[in-house]
Amino acid sequence: MHPISRPFSPLLPRLRTLLFAILLSLTIVRPAAAVDYTDLWVSQSELGWGVNFDQSDTFIFATFFIYDANQQPTWYSGELTLGANGVWSGPLYRSTGSYYGGPWSSAQKTIGQVGTVTFTPSSSYAGTLTYNVGNVNVAKVISRLTLTTIALGGNYSGALISIFSNCNDSSQNGSVRSFYDLAVAQVAGGSLQLDFNLSGGSCRMVGAYIQDGQLYRVPNAAYTCGASFASTVQLTQVKQTAQGIEGQWVAPIGAGCVETGYFSAVLN
Repeated sequence: MHPISRPFSPLLPRLRTLLFAILLSLTIVRPAAAVDYTDLWVSQSELGWGVNFDQSDTFIFATFFIYDANQQPTWYSGELTLGANGVWSGPLYRSTGSYYGGPWSSAQKTIGQVGTVTFTPSSSYAGTLTYNVGNVNVAKVISRLTLTTIALGGNYSGALISIFSNCNDSSQNGSVRSFYDLAVAQVAGGSLQLDFNLSGGSCRMVGAYIQDGQLYRVPNAAYTCGASFASTVQLTQVKQTAQGIEGQWVAPIGAGCVETGYFSAVLN
């Protein structure tokens, strides 16, 4: 965060060296932060059918609840892998099995590929789903379905990384890591406020939130640090985790600089 991170800027070379050493010590390294598409997805104007995405790294297992030509429920599943172009695609299968009220018989199980399925994200919250069953082609614009309001309010402790880019003074580009305490205040159906308290000061992000399935976002939130810094921030992918909270943001901070931040914290 701009006013808090900048006092740490002389530490940037040492932080980069430390980060590089840590990366070298790992045998398996995660790619850059990415979207988790695990959620229930629907066409908002056609509620009654949908698809569940369960993401494991660069693989999504998709289960469909859809209906056949006789309006009878039919079971399909897809196995999608992430391509270099950011599009997920793979085979689509139809499955049948034993009557749910009786004992399972593996002899009654059938699994056969009937087509392919593709998910093309347009954002973290929406995208286009296309699939075919034989020569029947389907295309739907889908988005995450919000089931209930997920509580985020509370006190947390964690770490964040701020990445500065496009600065007029290139020496200001780079990354800074910080530890912090975080207070989150949430008003149901209204605002979300995040107060980051670090050793060098405090920063606040606050604004009206939008919930999309498991994710929250705050477009054009007010972003202030101390008494001298004010900007707007795009706060996105804010999510309750099993242990706490995580999210990210992008904000202009002056002198051409753009700050991209990632945070994660555990509930105190």
